[in-house]
Amino acid sequence: MLKQKLLLPALLVLSLPLAVRAADDSSRFLDAMRARGHYDLALDFLTDSKNSRLVSDDFKKQIPYERGVTLLSKWQVTPSASERDRLTATIKSELSAYAAANAGTPRAADAQNQMAGLLKQMATRDLIELEARPTPPADAPQIKERARRNFAEARELYKKVEESLVNQLAEFPKNLNARTQAAEIDQRRAMRERLANVRWLISEVLFLQAETLDRESPEAKKLYNQVAEECQALYDKYDGYGIGFTARVKQGECYLRLGELKKASGCFEDVIVRGGDADVFRSQVTEALALQAEILLADKQYDALLEKQGQWLEKVRPQELRQPSWLELAYYVAEAKRVKAADPEIKDAEKRRLKGEAFQNYTAVAKLPGKYQNDARQLLATEFAGIEEKDDRRQVKTFEQAMQAAKDAINSMNAARQTLPAAKANNPAGVAALEEQSARGYDDAIHYLDVAGTLVDDDTPIAELNERRWLRCWLYWQDEEFYRSAVLAEFIARRYPEDPKASGAAQVALVSYQKLFNEAIKQGGADAGKAEATKLKDLASFITRRWGSSALADTAFGVLLDFSIRDKEFDVALDLVNQLPEDHRAVFQARIANAMWDAQLRAASQKDTSVDRAALRDQSSELMASSFDAVASDPAAADVLAASSLYLTLARLEEGDYQQAIQLLEDPQNGAIALSKTNNPIASRQAYAVEAYKAALRSYVSVVPPQTDKAVATMAELEKAVGGSDPEKLTRVYLQLGVQLQQQIKDLQAAGKVDEAKRVSKAFVAFLDKLNERGSSDPTVRQWIAQTYYNLAEGLQGDSSAEETRAQYYSRAADSYQQIVEDPNSGLTGNRLLAVKMQYAQTLRYAGKYDEAMKQFESILTEKEMMIPAQTAAAYTLQEWGAASDASKFKEALMGSGPLNAKGKPTVWGWSYISKVAISVARSKPQMQAQFKELFYEAWLNIARVSYLRSLSNNQDAMLKQARKVVTEMVGSYPELLKMPIREEYDGLLKSIQRAEGVPPTGLKELLEENN
Repeated sequence: MLKQKLLLPALLVLSLPLAVRAADDSSRFLDAMRARGHYDLALDFLTDSKNSRLVSDDFKKQIPYERGVTLLSKWQVTPSASERDRLTATIKSELSAYAAANAGTPRAADAQNQMAGLLKQMATRDLIELEARPTPPADAPQIKERARRNFAEARELYKKVEESLVNQLAEFPKNLNARTQAAEIDQRRAMRERLANVRWLISEVLFLQAETLDRESPEAKKLYNQVAEECQALYDKYDGYGIGFTARVKQGECYLRLGELKKASGCFEDVIVRGGDADVFRSQVTEALALQAEILLADKQYDALLEKQGQWLEKVRPQELRQPSWLELAYYVAEAKRVKAADPEIKDAEKRRLKGEAFQNYTAVAKLPGKYQNDARQLLATEFAGIEEKDDRRQVKTFEQAMQAAKDAINSMNAARQTLPAAKANNPAGVAALEEQSARGYDDAIHYLDVAGTLVDDDTPIAELNERRWLRCWLYWQDEEFYRSAVLAEFIARRYPEDPKASGAAQVALVSYQKLFNEAIKQGGADAGKAEATKLKDLASFITRRWGSSALADTAFGVLLDFSIRDKEFDVALDLVNQLPEDHRAVFQARIANAMWDAQLRAASQKDTSVDRAALRDQSSELMASSFDAVASDPAAADVLAASSLYLTLARLEEGDYQQAIQLLEDPQNGAIALSKTNNPIASRQAYAVEAYKAALRSYVSVVPPQTDKAVATMAELEKAVGGSDPEKLTRVYLQLGVQLQQQIKDLQAAGKVDEAKRVSKAFVAFLDKLNERGSSDPTVRQWIAQTYYNLAEGLQGDSSAEETRAQYYSRAADSYQQIVEDPNSGLTGNRLLAVKMQYAQTLRYAGKYDEAMKQFESILTEKEMMIPAQTAAAYTLQEWGAASDASKFKEALMGSGPLNAKGKPTVWGWSYISKVAISVARSKPQMQAQFKELFYEAWLNIARVSYLRSLSNNQDAMLKQARKVVTEMVGSYPELLKMPIREEYDGLLKSIQRAEGVPPTGLKELLEENN
């Protein structure tokens, strides 16, 4: 069913008023390019149009929208899943930006509608591919969850489109004059129709969400009931219209899913009776009959089914038997006839008639993708084997008819070929008939494609001509006519490289030439394979130029291997390699190992828990180690060697074999550091050298005993590798190094290697200390040292046994930040200097040096009073100072401290004034409301907390009552805070207050019960 739904128009395109169209020819030119499938040219045209004086300003405003639509058209015909994913991200970005920038306009609604349609089609395609697999894959739940999210997002977008259309309709006058305002009446009618369609789509995607769940689950049943209610509302509103009948059918389908068969059949009967033979309702009636047939079949009411559904099926029109509902109806009727034919009381003549008619119905169903295609194929291969289909070639008069006939023939051929294995295993007698069907399908497809060639005229789009060539090329490949498939496929790829089928054709050409090369090698001879190898190299060169980093650029056997690696089918790739002579395997094994390492790195960065990273790492490490020497001795494998050398070093680091990692790095010929200084195509890149030196630093710090001097020297090499012209890049590199070392320590702790984790951590600190002692004039290095000390201290948070160590790290961080802040030659100015000062102040705060911290905060806020993070951090510092040693600071935490400014306000505001600023901004600036409301709640939370802390320090009941009063009034006045994360902090504070009062610590539960 899903497969057939995908063939229907997936995206509802909202028609727009003619006035929105550009006044020049740009729109017509763009539409023409898209119609002929020249999407890349269309995108180039849009890029050039941004600055073209020949294009109107109105058109330029629509460029983001037109780019999104063009990319969406390209997405529809892109065969590669990874390329579709890339396009999807771009489409959503383009259309979302356009919709946001043009909110409330018809085009914005159309952009949202296009995005919703894309999400719906993406989800449907995922489910189709999942449904097509013989056995459910391990990630089936994740695929369904992703589809469910896409359906949900599509529903929200459709709701926005609905809101836009309702607003647009509200702008029409209530009464329009039929004689003078006919155009406006037509426009309003069209808009109402679009609104009805969008409302239907809102309910349809909710039904599709339910379909991704277990039908017996409470969640699914809840969704089915919700869809049924929405469809009832649509049926009531649009009674007598197509949308109303469509909704009624879907309502019945929901009841069918819920097991409420009487209600379901009632819905179907409404549509069947009221729709009758009217053409306008023909599709809804057919769908209702098909769904009702499912109930009749399950209830064994075969005669009733044949009388009602069978008679309707006899009215099918040729073009209709490709539609899902007609195919399902044909299957149910065939099932009823097959079961009746098996009744021993049926006469032989009647039995033959029923069985023959069932065979014809099953054959029609088996030819086309659909819900019951596989079931029909299985029955044809078993119970109906030996019966021949009586169907001569139909006459075609147009190019389109010939192409459709060719596709039908290909479907018939595929159906037979896919059923053959089952027939050979279960019904050998039926094999001959299936082979005949396959051969007939092939012959018919070739025939109709030839006929299509004679029906080409000047108006036939290039894209359709290329589709004909592509199908012919594919048939040649299927029939193992590799020379013909190679020549025709290469023609498509070279002559029409921008055609959506060009890259697929290039693949077929490359693999076809590979087949020819292998055959030539088998035949032997002095020049065996020479010509084929020349073609391979020439074609590969073209592909490399045209499609860049595509796996198509590889030659010979590597093309198959690269596809396996690209699809992460590593076991398949290894099987392919094992077919090679043993002395030819090493480079390919290393390439697979490198791809495995890449895959687990990507999984880590994307937090993809579905990937077994440990298994990939272990297998990759083993393959790299076993193939390393052979790869190193192969001059043609320089790129593979570079990746293997670095990745194997990282593998040894992760395994804790630091000595081996150092040996690999310091190898004078094949180590990553040595390779980075050569003209190796991979290792000579800056990024490679940076990663090699980072690995060296980690190794020198982690080994026993630590090689601190080498680590310090490596820092200098790392700085050279990055280059001194980009201090921000050097900072990022250092931060990444710190993160990697801290992650290494965390991984050791998680693995239960606590002592080793502590040892590496101490060695890392010793390395930092040595860097600190050596000193550096580079503020980037000093800032990294300070930040790393700070991060190490943060990593010890919650470890009560490490409080002293944590304080030491904060103190060292503070010393490092102080050097930067007080250095007039640091090069830091403006916001960058303020950011470092802020970090310095925070470090002093966490080190318990509150007086020094407040001096820094006052310095920052004197320069930039409205720096809200600094104001809140300063208030927290005063609050913590009061709790730690000086209760007088509690008042300053509330009322502020420091010198007064020109308006008589203290430099540090304190929680009281912070709360006033927060609520003022929240009320006056809607775009910042959420952020400053949270700040408002945070400020009052701390006002209450200060009162509570003061009550503890001075044993003041009045302060405790004040704390309770603040919490009570905030919860009563602002109930929305109960829905925010800060609720937990209010709850925790109230429990502390209750404990101090000597009552049970129930927290907010007490207040909520009082309010109820």
